[in-house]
Amino acid sequence: MNQSPSEKPTQSQFHELVERICAVTVTDPETPLVELGVDSLHTVALVMTIEEQYGIEIDPEVIGDPSLTSSAGLWRSVQDQLAAALPARAGS
Repeated sequence: MNQSPSEKPTQSQFHELVERICAVTVTDPETPLVELGVDSLHTVALVMTIEEQYGIEIDPEVIGDPSLTSSAGLWRSVQDQLAAALPARAGS
């Protein structure tokens, strides 16, 4: 279920994805996922789903960066990668 180039994902949709995959409730998007009870298996499932759904690759170092281990931090990383991929997608 990849996003089409014209269908821009929203932050709200992303947080819903995190909640569904990790079985948590994101009340504050800046809260580290580990503090919400997300374990390593959920993290791997989340990364795999994000990569598949958005057609990007999450750098493993992103998961180790404390500023990016929240739902909001991962969303920023996804947004950055999607923005960087736009010129490549436009040319294909």
